[in-house]
Amino acid sequence: MRRGRVLNAMDEPTPLPEPMSITEPRQVSWGRVLVTLAGLGLGAYLVVEHGWNDVLRGLQTVGWPGLAAITLFHALPTLVCGLAWWVLLRPHLKESGLLFVWLRWIRDGTDGVVPILPVSGELVATRLLRLRGTPMAGAGVIVDVTTELLAQLLFAILGFALLITTHQGSHYLTWVALGLAVMTVQFGGFLIAQKKGLFRLLERPFDWIKRRWRGMATEAPEEVKAERTLHEQILQIHAHHRAFFGSLLLHLAAWIIGALEAWIGLWLMGHPLGVPDVLVLESLVSAIRSIIFFVPLAAGVQEAGYVLVGALVGLPADIALTVSMLKRARDLIKGVPAVLMWQLLERRAAGRPGERR
Repeated sequence: MRRGRVLNAMDEPTPLPEPMSITEPRQVSWGRVLVTLAGLGLGAYLVVEHGWNDVLRGLQTVGWPGLAAITLFHALPTLVCGLAWWVLLRPHLKESGLLFVWLRWIRDGTDGVVPILPVSGELVATRLLRLRGTPMAGAGVIVDVTTELLAQLLFAILGFALLITTHQGSHYLTWVALGLAVMTVQFGGFLIAQKKGLFRLLERPFDWIKRRWRGMATEAPEEVKAERTLHEQILQIHAHHRAFFGSLLLHLAAWIIGALEAWIGLWLMGHPLGVPDVLVLESLVSAIRSIIFFVPLAAGVQEAGYVLVGALVGLPADIALTVSMLKRARDLIKGVPAVLMWQLLERRAAGRPGERR
């Protein structure tokens, strides 16, 4: 699970450029390339500095069976996240919960291996829902990301509370608190901006294009009135408070369950860590990733986060880096099949008569 990104508009009613056109060739963003290379360089430096032999030895200790066990366990938080997405949209759609679990796998898998955009997985999920003709696809993804971000903030606060309780003399407590304040501003601001019309503001230029393209005289007033904007769809989803908070609680459960992957990895390496310390480790590392969300794949950021937070809970740097490498390997194992499945669905859609690309 990895969040902390502000989405661009992904609406259905207005004719945005196809959000899933990330399958088409794009001009390379050299800024993103340089940031990625810098992150990879930082990650490599940390591994070499703290003993790449020790990291490799830790990976060998876990082995392929251990990596398979961690990857299979990851299916559990993926399942819970998919159900959280389904619970959020259940008042508005009749789709099966299994559909959202399956799409969550593709969404997370794509995020883990495709560094094109900070929200590649969300764009792919929106695209696949639109191919099925599912209404409110873009709005549903945006609000689901919102509930996940808020759940992550609660998870980070839980980790900070455990850190204060179990490691009162830890260094950098002030910096951790400052980071939580930044997260609160980021995520709370995103929620408020949605309700105040952020996506309506983003829609306006596309509305102008739509009117110019169609011609207002050709549209019946009833059709215009019936066509909900992305902003209106978002507000409609937010209006169902029980579904919203149900989704938030499920996402919080997914964050907590997902933290146990690190507990399994550490146990397999022969360096068990108590569950409270694992929650501190995973919650604060995920918080660091979210704050520095603009680095593709969190290259270097994740590794530095594990080293820094690991030190707070008494975890040696080489063991912390091994946990990060296990997470990277897990992302590849689940991500490559997810991307292949996405491409297969795109090819099938391209072969349908009349499919709009």
